[in-house]
Amino acid sequence: MRLRLQQVTNATDPQAMTRLLAQTVFQGKAVDLTETRDYGSLVAAGLGQQWSGFGQTLFVRPMEQAWQQVLTPAAESLNAQWRSAVVEDWNSAFGGRYPFKNTSSEVSLPLLAKYLNSETGRIARFLQTRLNGVLHKEGSRWMADSINAQGLTFNPAFLQAMNTLSHLSDVAFANGEAGLHFALRPGTADGVMQTELVIDSQKLVYMNQMPTWRRFSWPADTEAPGASLSWISTRAGTRQYGDFPGAWGWIRLLDKAVVSAYPGTSSSWSLSWKAPDGLLLNYTLRTEAGEGPLALLALRNFTLPETIFSVRASAERVPLTDDIPGEEGY
Repeated sequence: MRLRLQQVTNATDPQAMTRLLAQTVFQGKAVDLTETRDYGSLVAAGLGQQWSGFGQTLFVRPMEQAWQQVLTPAAESLNAQWRSAVVEDWNSAFGGRYPFKNTSSEVSLPLLAKYLNSETGRIARFLQTRLNGVLHKEGSRWMADSINAQGLTFNPAFLQAMNTLSHLSDVAFANGEAGLHFALRPGTADGVMQTELVIDSQKLVYMNQMPTWRRFSWPADTEAPGASLSWISTRAGTRQYGDFPGAWGWIRLLDKAVVSAYPGTSSSWSLSWKAPDGLLLNYTLRTEAGEGPLALLALRNFTLPETIFSVRASAERVPLTDDIPGEEGY
């Protein structure tokens, strides 16, 4: 093991060789350093409680120091790769656009799908090819590997962002492209005679008759994407609550609603828009997967973290070969 570390320090470009060594760990390939680190811990544990301090000093801490010195430069390199391969293009494509910012410009759904596709998306490909050894998926959640990720500190904001996007991919991009099916049922309200909801040219008109479910698709194949909501009260004619053109019009309208879970079910939500005259425009949403279109509200003000790992300053690092035991058998 000591020879391996000396090869790194004596290389023409030690940083490059260190990154190459660490990449095998990040990519899920066993190397001498991981095996030696784990073996050192086993030997220390085998000495018993009376000799635990001696075992930690002789076998564990030197390996942890060497482990940290190998992983830290590689973690910094991966942070840089993440920024250049994903974050910079993400910000260029989506920065300043709805739903990430509350502006009239909108994110392209086909382009967003190229990032969020759970199999071939740019984010998934990066995680699967660069971090396969230290990060794995359990269901729709990304989890740090409890063994290979020792000595690494994942940026909590990064893990949270990856899980947000992973869940959104499962709900709204399950077939690779943006696509949702859901149903809406209008509800009665005092003073409201009629409501009309339009989503991508799909219309639901309610005139206080027995309410029924209306199935919707989003985004729908239409030349006039957008969403609008209007009502007629007992005191006035037709008035418009809102008209939101564009592919994200329905999500913009949802953003204005008061949302609450529907009692007794995990697939339905109550939606209520308060009109300027104080009347309530009520609907029930029933989804096919998760929160349905409500899941997209998680993208409001969302930012993609620029770092995967939190790394210590270079000045805090321990020299690569300090305290490495002289035994060549590791």
